[in-house]
Amino acid sequence: MHHAARPVRGVDGGSPPRTSYARYVGRVGALALFLGVGAAIAMPTAEADTGGSAHSSGAGSSSHAASAKKSGGAAASQRARAGSARVTTTSAAATVTGLPRAVASSRRVRATDPAAPVASPIDLDAVAYTRRRSAALQQGAAGTTTVELTNQVSPLGTQQQVSREQFAMQAVRTLPVKLMKFVLRQGFLAAANKQFALVGGPDAANLAALDNAVNEYALASAFSEQILNPMNPAVVTQVAPPHGWYGVDVGGSRLLYDNPDTIYRFIAVNKTSEYVITGRFYDAIPADTTFSVLEGSSGKTSTILSLKDIDVSDDGSFVITVSGAAATPGEKNHLQLTSSSTLVAVRNTLGDWNAEEPMDLAVHKVSGPPNSLFAQLGGFLFFGSVVNNNPTLAKLVSVIPPLPIADTPIVHGTLTALLMIIRGANQEAKYMALATTDPATGMPRQPNTMTEPASNAEFLANQLQSNGYFQLADDEALVLTIDPGNAKFVSIPVYNDWTITGDYWNEPTSLNSDQAVKNDDGTYTVVISPTDPLVANWISTGGLNQGIISMRFQNLDTEDPAAPSVQSQVVKLSELTHDTNGTAVITQTERDEQLVLRKSGFDKRWAPYPQA
Repeated sequence: MHHAARPVRGVDGGSPPRTSYARYVGRVGALALFLGVGAAIAMPTAEADTGGSAHSSGAGSSSHAASAKKSGGAAASQRARAGSARVTTTSAAATVTGLPRAVASSRRVRATDPAAPVASPIDLDAVAYTRRRSAALQQGAAGTTTVELTNQVSPLGTQQQVSREQFAMQAVRTLPVKLMKFVLRQGFLAAANKQFALVGGPDAANLAALDNAVNEYALASAFSEQILNPMNPAVVTQVAPPHGWYGVDVGGSRLLYDNPDTIYRFIAVNKTSEYVITGRFYDAIPADTTFSVLEGSSGKTSTILSLKDIDVSDDGSFVITVSGAAATPGEKNHLQLTSSSTLVAVRNTLGDWNAEEPMDLAVHKVSGPPNSLFAQLGGFLFFGSVVNNNPTLAKLVSVIPPLPIADTPIVHGTLTALLMIIRGANQEAKYMALATTDPATGMPRQPNTMTEPASNAEFLANQLQSNGYFQLADDEALVLTIDPGNAKFVSIPVYNDWTITGDYWNEPTSLNSDQAVKNDDGTYTVVISPTDPLVANWISTGGLNQGIISMRFQNLDTEDPAAPSVQSQVVKLSELTHDTNGTAVITQTERDEQLVLRKSGFDKRWAPYPQA
C-alpha cells in the first residue's frame, strides 16, 4: 500500500510557513470545542440517498434470457448517445479542475497535471459572474480544440480521490477512531436488538457482520470529515464498496442503504461562495442522474436538478453554477444555496452496469472567503446561520489561514471519531426503523411485508421507496410482484441488519429494472431467498435468513398518474410456481453467465485506468 498523499489544496489554499505554527496552534484548542458539534453537520454526506447508491445485464432461460437482454438493452440504448467521438475545448468551463478528461493518443489531459492547460482565475471568475448567461457559455464552448475522447480514464479514480482515500484510511487507524468503534458497536447492537425484537433480535449471521459494518461506518465518517471545508471544495466519492486500484486497497464506506446501482459523490458548499461544477457524459447515459443541495445536519434536500432539467452540450459536457443567488427565468443549470446549505450530493444510478458509466465531474470555487483554519475545522458549517448572512463576519473568521497541523491523521481521526459518536448509533436506529416499523403508527411491523411506495425526506427527494425486512428459512422465498407504475427505473437491493449491502459484485443480491426480466403485463416478479431456485429474477440474500429490503422507484414521470405498487408472499421453494417471466426456470450455466457479466460490470467502475 502506498503512503497517503497530502490532500490537494484549492486555489485559495496554501499553508503558512512553519515559523508561523506557534502563533496559531493556541487557537486550535479554542476552535476544537465548536468543531465537535460542527463536524456532525457533515454527516448528511453519508446519508447515502438511502435512495439512490454501486451496478449488470440480466440472465434468464434461453428464451427468457434473450428477452431480458432485449429489455435491458433497449432501456440502456435509449439513454445511449450516438457515436464515440467527443469534442473538448479550451474554454474555462472545459478546463476547470481537471475536466474534461480527454485522451488524445495515449496521453491523459488533467488540470492537476503540470503539463495540462488550466483556466486562469480571470476565466474562472468570468464563468461565475456571467452565471446568468451560462446557456450562452455552454453553446460557445464547442470548439477551439478537438480531440477524440476514448474514455480510457476512470471518471472516479482521480488523483484527488485516491489521495482522499489514503488519508481516510490513515484516519481510521488512529486511536480516537479505534476507541469510538467500540462505542459505536454497542450502539448498533442496542439499536438492532430493539428494531428486530419481533424476530428475536439480530441472528448469528448478522452478528458476525457487525464488526465490518462498524468499520465501514468509520471509513464513511472519515470521508465525511474530509468534506467539512466548503472553502477548499473537492469531489469525493464515498458510500462505496471495497475496491482496489492504483496499488491501493480501499475498504468499504457503505452505510444507510447504499445502492449497488448508484455512484455517490459529494461536494462541500457554502452560501458565501460561488462554485462552478463541470462534467461530461460519455456514450451510455446513466439511468438516473441528480444534483441535490443538502441542508444542515438533517441532510434534507432543498434543491434538486435531474438530468432532464439540465442543458447538456452536444459533446456531453455541462456546466452548473452554484451560489446563493436565484436562477434567472429560463436558467436551468443553477443550484441556489441557502444559509444552511452544506453539500451538493451527486448521484449517477447505473442500469446496465456493463454499458453505462458515471460522468466526469469536477468543482471549482470561483469567489468567496479564502480557505482558513475556521473553514478547515468546520466553522462555516456549525455557524452557518450566523456567518453566512454577514459578509463582514465571514471575512473576519477567515483571517487565520489553514494550518498543516489540522491536516494530520490524528486531527482527522479525532474529528472522524466525533462524527461517529454524534450521529452513528441514533442514525443507524433511525434507518433500521424504516424497514421494521409501520410508517403511519411507528409500531413494530411483521417481517416479509413491504411498505407502500412513498417519498421519504431521508432518501433522494424525487424518488419513492418501499421498505421491509425478511425472516426466511433456507427452503423459503419471499416473492415480490412489482408494478413500476410511473417509475422508469426500479432498484431492489438486499441488506443485512446493519443497513449495508453484501458481496453484490459476486452474487445477485440486487436487481434493477434493466437487469431483471419483465413480465408480459409490465410488472416484475422477483424471488428473494438464501438458496438459489434457478429462476431468472433471483435476488440472493447473500446467505442471510434475516435482513432488509429497501426498494427505490426512480425517474418518475410526474405526468403519469400510475402509482408504483408492491405485493409480497412467502412460499416454500418446492411450491414456487413458474408462471411468470421472472420465475421462469434457468440453467446453472445461465446463472454462471449472469454472474460473470455482473462482476465485469462492477469491475468496470473500479478499473485502474492510467492516471498519466
